[in-house]
Amino acid sequence: MVKPLPPLNAVRAFEAASRHLNLSRAAEELGVTQGAISKQVIALEDFIGMQLFHREPGGLRLTNEGGSLKEAIEPAFTTLSEAFARYSRRAPRSNIVRISTTASFASQFLVPRLKAFRDRFPGVDLEFITTIRLVDLNREEYDIAIRYGGGQYEGVISTPLSGAALLAVCTPEVLAQGGNDLAALIASTRRIQCSAYNEWRDWADVEKFDLASAPPTMVIEEFQVALMAVVAHQGLGLLPEILVRDRIRKGELVTFSSGRVKTDYNFHIVHTPNAHRRPVVPDVVAWLKAEAAG
Repeated sequence: MVKPLPPLNAVRAFEAASRHLNLSRAAEELGVTQGAISKQVIALEDFIGMQLFHREPGGLRLTNEGGSLKEAIEPAFTTLSEAFARYSRRAPRSNIVRISTTASFASQFLVPRLKAFRDRFPGVDLEFITTIRLVDLNREEYDIAIRYGGGQYEGVISTPLSGAALLAVCTPEVLAQGGNDLAALIASTRRIQCSAYNEWRDWADVEKFDLASAPPTMVIEEFQVALMAVVAHQGLGLLPEILVRDRIRKGELVTFSSGRVKTDYNFHIVHTPNAHRRPVVPDVVAWLKAEAAG
């Protein structure tokens, strides 16, 4: 049978009093009255059946039992302080929106827009955790998820962020070097459902291009890594339009062809039906949709 704990407020009062050896300073630290500290200490002494302090004109002096108890509880308070230290400077939870998303979407879409978000919502903080795991929004402490897939997710509201299209992109240098000839093709296995599938075949159908003369396809698992390979002049990537639009706008990437490959997969913004209970969440959802549409 687990032994009952003493009143935790009394333990906290004793810990402060044992450090200061002064009831007034302990009361000031904890934001209570000196009388409240005295009552809590007496309550703890009654609980353990031992005197913890000698009350003297100049202040307090620990008894042997009080000194032993102080040494015993100090490590526990140190552990608690360290455990909560990383939360101490955070904004109130009501002003934080936690987003589960992929590394590619976070780095290519969210991060470049953080300043615009802060300007629009100066009192709101975004926290995004990158993972390919399908988080459970009804059980885990996420407000929103950005998922890449078909959009059919049970128990949540799912809205596509943009048109489901893949663009063939490369750097201007690769385009200049290759002319109309294909460079190495970079495929992401995130779009590959079986070993025989290659999204470049869809592109070839749109462009009426015979892939028989194309170089071998380089298969890279993640969109983020595939995009980095394209940026490093390693070839052509067929990537979601929403991930490359900013780089195209800056001139870092160019479209190799005008054809857009329609897909069944897309980035979706996902949230629970009761997400509106925190007004800041629908504001962030609306902002994400507006940014994606733009």
